[in-house]
Amino acid sequence: MKSFLLSLSAGLAAGLPSKQQHAPRAEELPSLGLANITKIDMAGAGGLQGRRLAGPFMGVDFPDPSIIWGDGSWKAYATSSNGKKIPVATSSDTWSWTLTGNDALPNPGSWVDPNDQGIWAPDVQKNDAGVYVMYYTAKQNGGNHCIGAATSNTALGPFTPQSQPLICDAAGGGVIDASGYDDGTNRWILWKVDGNSLGGATTCQGGTPSGSYKPTPIKIQRMARDALTLQDSAKTILDNEGASNDGVVEAPSLYKIGDGNYVLFYSAHCYSSDDYDVEYAFSSTIDGSYTNRGILIRTVDNKGVYGPGGLDIDPNGKSVVFHGRLNPNQGGAARELYSAELTINGRSISF
Repeated sequence: MKSFLLSLSAGLAAGLPSKQQHAPRAEELPSLGLANITKIDMAGAGGLQGRRLAGPFMGVDFPDPSIIWGDGSWKAYATSSNGKKIPVATSSDTWSWTLTGNDALPNPGSWVDPNDQGIWAPDVQKNDAGVYVMYYTAKQNGGNHCIGAATSNTALGPFTPQSQPLICDAAGGGVIDASGYDDGTNRWILWKVDGNSLGGATTCQGGTPSGSYKPTPIKIQRMARDALTLQDSAKTILDNEGASNDGVVEAPSLYKIGDGNYVLFYSAHCYSSDDYDVEYAFSSTIDGSYTNRGILIRTVDNKGVYGPGGLDIDPNGKSVVFHGRLNPNQGGAARELYSAELTINGRSISF
């Protein structure tokens, strides 16, 4: 087994943020890192074979993973792959996983384009009634990508889709990468407006880069406790920085750190590029502007993780999952599942 620690930039101070109600200053911010990074090998008939980072060995595609504890074990869900619209893996500890034969969303809904049934970036929450709610991205029939919602009484599904999408934004280029968050009082949903699908200067598009970079804002909106009903209006909490991140930020995941401030994890650059990474930013309010950006994990030569992204954090703040490729300059290769511990100031966040 190989393990290593990826620390943030030296410009971050070691002390925890203060409890003053203002946007955290750079010198107050905690030092974040990942420890015990582990490649999850689900190719064998017996499921995972232990903690490994480096190959070469065969694995499976498991992009854009998300995790939840449900029905007695951890469940991980991924973008369409392995012959399933939403494949599911299970684990007792987030370190060793078994790929199941379940398809959590065999029917994505009547609103989804029948000629494009690829489902992206699922995220599952459990609402106050004990019902599992899945957010997912799909192409609307005759339109752009929208965010849908589906429900199930079990974490493995199958989930039953709602008759209409939950969120769409045709003018912005569509919406993708929804994730839910419960702050103990309110539930929230975050997503990316897929502006780079409209073109512009980014390389992450279907055409030839030209002109200026399009906005790709990360938005947040309050939800009812059923995790299905939108409330109030959406707010933009982060956007891309143009050339420095190829005009793309996406895959948001939120966590509240110990002093009451919030950290937003997200990916930047193009998903098929080795520049793709996991970054973070802070805010003193959940729906405020997230600033003081930093990089949590990016391509590291000779470590076997290329283009890491799509990070999701468990609600306890201890374990994270993300995907990465095994070799450089292979943007179309399998994005395999990795697991790691989140550290703050060198200490694991415990249950």
